[in-house]
Amino acid sequence: MAIEDKIAAAKEINVLLNNIVRLGGFRVKYRIAVDPPVNPGAEWDCPAILVDFSGPDSSLLVSRGGELLNALEMITIESVGDLLDEHDRISFDAGGFRQARTDELVMSANVAAEKVRKTSAPYAFAPMNSRERRVVHLA
Repeated sequence: MAIEDKIAAAKEINVLLNNIVRLGGFRVKYRIAVDPPVNPGAEWDCPAILVDFSGPDSSLLVSRGGELLNALEMITIESVGDLLDEHDRISFDAGGFRQARTDELVMSANVAAEKVRKTSAPYAFAPMNSRERRVVHLA
């Protein structure tokens, strides 16, 4: 996708989030990055647009397994998703929550794989969303 299209989507995200934050009374700030730098070893998990929250209420976003963060991300994707190619991703984070969860999933996948190799018994993970399942599969 062209950078101009990503920038247009980022502007739409900014308008949407500005309204949600203001009307919701959240004490958070956010930074929107288009084509953010890739974390070493995680080239497969690089979003087209990254929204990073900070501030006193950012802990609300990541409580209960990041339910509110996921909900905001889903609302945003539904709202501006048609501006992006189908493989371009929008990702929300607050306080490094996503990276910590990704690291945890990769470690869990490696431990589970080793356990299956040793015992030949199937291993079942707890329920997870599609993004988390993707991380486990790729790990």
